[in-house]
Amino acid sequence: MQFTRLLGLAVVAMMLCCVLPTSSSQTPTAPGVEIDCDEKNPELDVHPLNDPVVEITCTVTNPSSFQESISVEKEWDGLEVDMMLGEDTFDLGPEEEEDFTVTFTGQTRLSAELSYDFTLTATVTNVGMLDWPEALASNATVSGDLSIATFGMVDLDISDQSTRTMADGDEVTISFQFQNNGNDEDKISVTLSNAAELEAVGFSFPGGTFVAEDVVEDGVSTVRELVIRAPSDLAEDARYQVIFQAESGNDNDAPVSEVTISVQLEASSSAGGLGGGLEEVDKDTVVMYGSIAAAVLFGLIFIVALARTLRRRANAQPVYVPPVDMEDELEDEDDDLDLSELDDLFSEDEDDEFDDVFADL
Repeated sequence: MQFTRLLGLAVVAMMLCCVLPTSSSQTPTAPGVEIDCDEKNPELDVHPLNDPVVEITCTVTNPSSFQESISVEKEWDGLEVDMMLGEDTFDLGPEEEEDFTVTFTGQTRLSAELSYDFTLTATVTNVGMLDWPEALASNATVSGDLSIATFGMVDLDISDQSTRTMADGDEVTISFQFQNNGNDEDKISVTLSNAAELEAVGFSFPGGTFVAEDVVEDGVSTVRELVIRAPSDLAEDARYQVIFQAESGNDNDAPVSEVTISVQLEASSSAGGLGGGLEEVDKDTVVMYGSIAAAVLFGLIFIVALARTLRRRANAQPVYVPPVDMEDELEDEDDDLDLSELDDLFSEDEDDEFDDVFADL
């Protein structure tokens, strides 16, 4: 068995002598192969807005004095990411080289804690026209590590976004939480982005204008608070906006999450022209009260006019009280009321009297 192997090697050596260059000025180089990559530690961008693909370029080189056929194989155990070679067989002449691409494809939102080792092995399979024996096989390897790039994404949540009404020196507490939607633990901060503008008009912030907390991947912070104190001695009513911004500590390019809360300031001296500390009423309320006052005034005028008319009538005619017969009175109770007698109460002359009364008013 050993003899047969040695014999085969001798035959291969004799055949190589036949294909060696005839120039005596150059020493032949034995069959071999080299391989290298431009990036041995690539990062895969898995941000939801990007394509999770990364490519690297590798080079296979034939450093020998012979024509060679070379194959490249990969070692890869990634589950969430695929590794694909653009080409895996090469025919290279002496001292020739050729590039090929290696593509890694994954999924968005992969955790930054993932990483995968890879190895590429290049092997000489043929020298010239001869199959190269495994006993003389020459190979080369290159290794690297694929990692997942970290990205930040935050979401600020203020459940009560209603307008806050404040008087002189009042304080309100704004409660909120923030979520880490990135792919790694992140120190998320929340700031009042327009705090300097608010302080310039008299606002103050007893607990500061900034909070921060480490939040695990896909986690939510504890309930945090910031206190807003209104200016004192307000001269007039005013309305302001308080802007809350949450941002990622891992990713400076990540967009901020922003929520705006309105603050309505009401000055204590905003009574208006009514005086006596009364609140200013709107136009519809004024119209309503005016209508009621007009109706009451008209009713009083009508009552006064009616009273004067009746008084004049009483003074102009003597009152005659006829004797009452009890039997006739009992009979009259069964009769219907005759409304025609009311016509005599207000005659045409008395209509003129009403006109005279209203003319006097």
